[in-house]
Amino acid sequence: MNIVVTGGQGLVGKYLQKYLKAVYLSSKDYDLTKESEVIKMYEDLQPEVVIHLAARVGGIIENINKPFEYFEDNVLMNTFLLKYSKVYNVRKFLGVLSSCAYPDTSDHYPLNENDLHKDLPNENNFGYGYSKKLMGVQIDMFKRRGYNYSYIIPNNLYGEFEHGDLDRKHFIGALLEKIKISNKNGDDKIILFGDGTPLRQFTFAEDIAKIIKLIIDNNICENMNVGIEENLSINEIAQLALKATNSEHLTIQYDKSKPNGQLRKDISMEKFRTMFPNFKFTSYIDGMKKTYNILNNG
Repeated sequence: MNIVVTGGQGLVGKYLQKYLKAVYLSSKDYDLTKESEVIKMYEDLQPEVVIHLAARVGGIIENINKPFEYFEDNVLMNTFLLKYSKVYNVRKFLGVLSSCAYPDTSDHYPLNENDLHKDLPNENNFGYGYSKKLMGVQIDMFKRRGYNYSYIIPNNLYGEFEHGDLDRKHFIGALLEKIKISNKNGDDKIILFGDGTPLRQFTFAEDIAKIIKLIIDNNICENMNVGIEENLSINEIAQLALKATNSEHLTIQYDKSKPNGQLRKDISMEKFRTMFPNFKFTSYIDGMKKTYNILNNG
């Protein structure tokens, strides 16, 4: 089976390489925002299965400052890859969305898969979130015509292979970077955005790679949320990070002039658990220890 993975050198892709034999692409191989490059990719590789991990991603500040860029680049990638998957007879396409695509607010939590299109994403991630919501629409249109195309919706991710500076990293990646810098400089505190009250689910990215492997091996074609069930406050996660990195001597200060982001966006794993009832996720402590050790030795 000829499998192609876009974003193969990214956060999830690097872990997936341990579990799945495939061609792993990076932006150095093809520019997936260009139609001609996507056509060339399909011509060169003739994939039977496409796992679409590639995306323009970043932290809250990057998303606030560059909403159009995040929207445009992701919509172009998603559109061209899906369009030519049909042309080149790709028999299975697995897209990866994001919990950022879910509505900013809801009258119930956790959010389930049927809530995806009920309202608009949070304004701080609007461009990125909407591009992921649209990919869900695109994939569903293929599914309704009988194609074996589907998507998963992970909650927030972190791990050893996250790239970029503080502005581009997601919360846990940036948090661990701040702890590293404070320890290196002999500081006695770290400063975080907002007030620490928003609730988040963060999944160790290797777990998502394992789930993708299970989906491919079992030829599952269901759209579903995937990720850890625990829903913790930013402050609780930060305290766990201090413990995981042996940095409990540091205090946490919150800069309330900076945005909190979405107050909560926890997603339901009920559907996932009907298919994989015994899947065990990496704990926050273990995942952050692994990530920090790589970061600290890098």
